[in-house]
Amino acid sequence: MDSEAITRKYYSKLKSLPDMKILSGLATFESAIVIIRSIEIGLLYLVSFIIYFTLLSILFITEKKLIFFFIDLTAFFYIIFSYIIIGYYYYALTLFSPLIGYTLLPRTSELKSSLIILAINFASIAFHITYLNVIYIVMISLVFYYYIHLINKKGEKITGIKSLQILRPFLANIIKKDSKQLEKFLQDISIKSAIHIGIFKVNNIYFVLPKIHYGISGDIGSSKFIYQLESENPNNLIFHGPGSHEIDLATSTQSKAIAKLISDEEKKADNWVSLKFYGIKEWTCGEFSGVTLDFGDKSLSLVQRPSYGIDDLPLKLWNFIVNTGNYIVDCHNEYLERELPSNTYSCITNGILKSIKEKGEEKPFIVGYAEDKVKDCEGLCDNRIRVTYISDGEKDLSIIYIYSNNADPNLTVKIREKLKGVVNYPILVTPDDHSCTGTVFGDLYIPAQPCEQLVEKALELTLKAKSQALKTTISFKGIEIKGVKILGSIISLMVNALEEVGGYTMKTFWIPLVTPFILTIIFILLTNVHIKF
Repeated sequence: MDSEAITRKYYSKLKSLPDMKILSGLATFESAIVIIRSIEIGLLYLVSFIIYFTLLSILFITEKKLIFFFIDLTAFFYIIFSYIIIGYYYYALTLFSPLIGYTLLPRTSELKSSLIILAINFASIAFHITYLNVIYIVMISLVFYYYIHLINKKGEKITGIKSLQILRPFLANIIKKDSKQLEKFLQDISIKSAIHIGIFKVNNIYFVLPKIHYGISGDIGSSKFIYQLESENPNNLIFHGPGSHEIDLATSTQSKAIAKLISDEEKKADNWVSLKFYGIKEWTCGEFSGVTLDFGDKSLSLVQRPSYGIDDLPLKLWNFIVNTGNYIVDCHNEYLERELPSNTYSCITNGILKSIKEKGEEKPFIVGYAEDKVKDCEGLCDNRIRVTYISDGEKDLSIIYIYSNNADPNLTVKIREKLKGVVNYPILVTPDDHSCTGTVFGDLYIPAQPCEQLVEKALELTLKAKSQALKTTISFKGIEIKGVKILGSIISLMVNALEEVGGYTMKTFWIPLVTPFILTIIFILLTNVHIKF
């Protein structure tokens, strides 16, 4: 299941409210009309509105946009009702109470939200209490409560956790920028695991491949791991291995600690194993292609899937990595056009093993490095572009590393075409960078987009790195860290719940919202209210 696509689908439904000046200006204008109208039909009309406004102000005391948003909506109908529904204008003050309930759910339970709806509606009709009106407002609250209760049960059936218990911390992070609540939730549901880190020391550059996924988003979990490790040692080039969000770290604090531990290990002179180089090996299998750097007992493979996209290879490939010493980089350089095939594991492992079967003679390991920045290229979390040139004396490759969450296939194709004839294998690599995903309303993330400046810079830096390339040595160190808290399989269940519960919710969320409108019509007919057109 494509977790990114599913998450992006529902995340994109969230929209920001209009500008504060527009909301407050409209609220002021409508309030003025309410005051004028109260002179015509009675002071009670104004008093009811003031009570409603006061309750909203108390309820959303730190969220002024919401106060004005609900005032704007309600005042419009309040004014209209005062002209067409003689003596029953107060019904307008209850119409948007379920919407108020929805906005309360990120911070409180469905029961409390329902009781608050009930209290607001009671206060709104305080001067017009009848048994029919009491039934009317109780029914609004009951429909809202039962609907949210049903949503919770659907999520609980899949994950064992109520839907709102999962959703609430995520919404708090998005809306209120409160990452502590979300990280506490993630830590509570996480499991302990051992993680493996492979480090290839190439002169003064470190190719790092940890069993860590760089998510969930923004500052949460291991989303900033790449930058945390770079801050410890800027010569680190951190790649994305197999696995998805199930190997996200639970907290940013733990992520920083692991980055520090890796950096400390890099500085130590012991436990480094010198490697020989047996050349650059190319292989293909089905939809996959790879370029493998053969170091004898170890190897490093850059895996791509041209035309179909590559995004989070199977986690079980880490068993192959640890058992054989053949490290796999998920290049993450084309977003998925088609789901990964069932033979993904066998194709990649067989491709690597066949390519390194014949060692042949030892070859020179020639490496050059260059980096620079680009401007105004969409989809980048960081404007740096880092290029590593590698040659075995016969074949060569250029690793173009950019900080993004995958890439538009057109960008990858343009870079391949631009560097054709310059190197044998021009390979765009992204680390599936989640540091700038899910941080604003709208799309969950934007993959690196085609950008002429980025393509030209890839060529420029490749030529520079190639011109400066020198024969160098390579060594390896493997690290295992036990007791690390990762999200584990619960994240897959949460994605399943998002798909099932999210789909149901998007089709039915309107039910509580239309309930007051339908009940208003019914009760108006029951009370023989005079309607003027």
